[in-house]
Amino acid sequence: MISKILKFISKYKGQIVFFVILLSLVAVLINSVKNDRAPKFNLSLMNVLGGLSEPIANIKNGITGENDSSEIEKLKKENENLRQELITAQLNRNQLDDLNALKASLGYVEDKTSEPPISAKVIAKNDGIYLKSFTISAGSANGVKKDSIVINGQGLIGRVYNVAQNYSKAVSIIDQDSPVSFQILDSSSDTGMLSQDSSNIKIEKESYIKGYMFNINSLVKVGDTVVTSSLGLYPEGIPIGKIVQIVPDEKNLLKYVVVEPFVNLKKVNDVLIFNKKNLD
Repeated sequence: MISKILKFISKYKGQIVFFVILLSLVAVLINSVKNDRAPKFNLSLMNVLGGLSEPIANIKNGITGENDSSEIEKLKKENENLRQELITAQLNRNQLDDLNALKASLGYVEDKTSEPPISAKVIAKNDGIYLKSFTISAGSANGVKKDSIVINGQGLIGRVYNVAQNYSKAVSIIDQDSPVSFQILDSSSDTGMLSQDSSNIKIEKESYIKGYMFNINSLVKVGDTVVTSSLGLYPEGIPIGKIVQIVPDEKNLLKYVVVEPFVNLKKVNDVLIFNKKNLD
């Protein structure tokens, strides 16, 4: 009970001082009236009140100022806490999206690996907008090997070409040193090779991949989905992209295609690495 009273006094001390002084002056005034000294005292009272008004106002303003300052600091802190909560929520949502994408990518590697996939982050990349060569945060100590395959939830990214103990270097499918054998998703007999070395085709975007069909009579069309075939390094069935252009060969020897990758090569953060199952 006493603590509550002290807290009340501390909070409203300016107002209490003001009313105590006011009540004292009223008491003096009443006493003066009784003794017939009211007219003379009125002038004195006005002088006293005038002199007290500024200190009292200062006390009140000081208390109010302290309260306002305290409230402002409190609001600033609450605002900062809310901002941090929003940032955390956004990060958590982004991390959840990445996790869901990686879970989806596990469907691509199921029954195709001899070891569990290794999760890692891209910690460095080439200059430029699109990912061509990059470094990942996993190495031989984590089970990464040369020619390990790198994917994410959108599809194939590339392969590892150099392995250190705690990190590895890789190239993406748009690098000129990273050819990929492919097939059409709805027609496994229509196969070909993706390679940026194909000098007979000009591409509109740096992120597109050039390639050609092994059979010039392949009935491929724009919009067809392209996945990895069982030929070469990559296991069958990993999504690569879709065909956005078909280019006839002037010599009528090959049918060229241009593929847009499913992976957003402007933004790759989390990846999965796995080793192709040894079928020997």
